[in-house]
Amino acid sequence: MTDRQPSLSIIIPSRNEADYIKATLTQFENLLEPHNLEIIVSDANSTDGTAEIVQSYAKRYPGRISLVQKEGKQNIAIGRNFGASHAKGDILFHTDADVRIPNPDQFFPKVLRAFEKPKVVAVATPLWVYPEESGLADRLFHIFMNGTILLSYLVGLYLSKGECQIVRKSVFDEIGGYGEHLVAGEDCNLFYRLHKVGRIKYLASLKVLHSPRRFRQIGYLRLSLIYLREGIWMALGRRSYVKEWKVVR
Repeated sequence: MTDRQPSLSIIIPSRNEADYIKATLTQFENLLEPHNLEIIVSDANSTDGTAEIVQSYAKRYPGRISLVQKEGKQNIAIGRNFGASHAKGDILFHTDADVRIPNPDQFFPKVLRAFEKPKVVAVATPLWVYPEESGLADRLFHIFMNGTILLSYLVGLYLSKGECQIVRKSVFDEIGGYGEHLVAGEDCNLFYRLHKVGRIKYLASLKVLHSPRRFRQIGYLRLSLIYLREGIWMALGRRSYVKEWKVVR
């Protein structure tokens, strides 16, 4: 009897991400078959050509890259859940349209090894800014943020960031996915509910990278307070304070 390698579905919500989505998809091109990946871009009525870019990749990699589109009003939780509802993989990798993965040939095997333990229901990693765009403020903030998240695991809060939430699909479906009533904090709320049914593993040796665009536009101090408040509030199973999450491009 041979062990089957778990399949992995990468779920990317998008809304006018034409400036980033091409690079995000390109990084996975040579990994689709070797790592048994599929990519699902869940698009929220983009008007900047995002959907057309994704369709061009879907034509080149049928069955491996696909575009799904949901009509009507959406938030990030609805977009992530809609993408996940089309996923065939055993493991769901929820991420964002601007995320890069350094050394993906090492990243995916380490992630899948974590799920070899049946009690592990989810995995998270540290998050950093693209090196070429990273300044002192970026590094200091992310040191603080990653340290806070790591500390939260030690005290049982299980904070997390939606740029990298890797979840066993059967458990994701069992708990109902992301809370679609939440405008923000859906990522921490998901992990709060997941830790009640299994173990969450934080792989500190890995990392994902993202754009600093939101920090640049909103400001580190303000965003730090929002993230900290929302993260702790959601980790305690409460509703979000945020009524509307500003789209940043």
